Amino acid sequence: MKGQSSRLLLLLAFLTADLSGGESCYEPTDPDPYLYFSHKTAYQLILTSKFKPVPYCRPTFVWMFIRPGTSYPNTNESMVIRQLHLFKDRVIKNHEERRNGHLCKNVLDSLKRWEFEVNPTSEDDISPQGRMDMQLLAKRMKDKMSEVLVKEINENTFKIYASEDRKVMNSAEEFSKTMFGEDFKSKVPIEKIENNSSFIGLESCPKWTDAAHNSEASLFRKSPEYLEMVSQMSKRLGFLENITDSIIHAMYESCRYNKALVIESYPAWCGLFTRQELKLLEYYEDLDYYYKYGYGSEINTKVGCPIAKELMGYLNDVANNDSDRPSAVFRFGSSAGLLTTLLALGVAKDTIPLTHSNYHAQYRRQWRMSQVDPFSSNFAAVFYKCDQGDEENKVMFYLNEGVYDYPGCNVGLCSWKFFENKFKDYLGPNGCNDEVCHDRSRATGVRCAVLATALIPIVLAYLHV
Repeated sequence: MKGQSSRLLLLLAFLTADLSGGESCYEPTDPDPYLYFSHKTAYQLILTSKFKPVPYCRPTFVWMFIRPGTSYPNTNESMVIRQLHLFKDRVIKNHEERRNGHLCKNVLDSLKRWEFEVNPTSEDDISPQGRMDMQLLAKRMKDKMSEVLVKEINENTFKIYASEDRKVMNSAEEFSKTMFGEDFKSKVPIEKIENNSSFIGLESCPKWTDAAHNSEASLFRKSPEYLEMVSQMSKRLGFLENITDSIIHAMYESCRYNKALVIESYPAWCGLFTRQELKLLEYYEDLDYYYKYGYGSEINTKVGCPIAKELMGYLNDVANNDSDRPSAVFRFGSSAGLLTTLLALGVAKDTIPLTHSNYHAQYRRQWRMSQVDPFSSNFAAVFYKCDQGDEENKVMFYLNEGVYDYPGCNVGLCSWKFFENKFKDYLGPNGCNDEVCHDRSRATGVRCAVLATALIPIVLAYLHV
């Protein structure tokens, strides 16, 4: 028996030996792999709860903001990922010729099989998975909000808005086909929102473009934890010197795109990272978004005002029993548009800001993009009329179809008076400040230039009289 145990141990040692000979090799052994990749997480991986009925209440109005379904990488992202084809060859050479690598044979074989090509015509468009995301979301909405959605379908009872971006418009169409039928365009046409509209969010704001750069994410890349990850990955792949941060980024991009596009897969590049390294990269992405699109910059909290003002206006109309208002409003826009909406309403706000130095303290952060803003992420506000309790009018927020437990409310169910008071500025005539994105002097200059241009023909005509 003792001899058999010894032979078994020798066999295990042989099977786990790396190609450089003798030393133990690396392979992922976690039975529950870490699959939360910040804002490029597959929606199915975070969908744990769905719209649930509220006892003694009936929904009377739905407002929803929806990010596009799972998309292909854009042109720049595709270029970043394609460089891995040459890098893959170097990793294989490190193992098979130089004998410096530390990947187990099955991990290296998986890497050898890796290919990632996107047709240029499909770049930055929704994928087949993304179309399915939208169809399933619409089906669940029809099921859970049937009382609202059974109304006569026309452009007065339902509103659909989408930005000009191709993946946004295609997502809106897939959702609408399932929600209203293949001929939805004849009943509820999609209203196109121009890219310079204040309803787009941060990307239409000149001041935001100037202030988008932040140093916290850059500083995090210099932290001991991050540098240790780069060092360990470099050794694991057989490099005597550290690989570049751009290569780490490309590996991570390929990992999360591959997983989101093919849910059943476990991508080769994902298998090269440890669980802790993936959490580290997730925090880096969250930190970047915190200052680019989140609470880390003051301007971000103000740009979502027009969308929040629209939402509160609709809710106020429902509370006042306005019969002319629509039954449901669906807005489709970018990740930035969704996040600015959440900021304007104080959703997913942490008491302690995210910084490059408090990674370990932010383990339970609200600003976790894999849970807040994955592919196909969505935010809904539902107005309820209730038969019991101290107030008839109630509102509930849903984030990615799960009840959002808003502070000051009863397990997510909020008094309309509470919201009316909290967001009263949005209900006033001067609720949004146009100067947040455009300086008064710049706007005045533009108006003067337009006026001058208009006067030129008149002046010339006068001179020729």
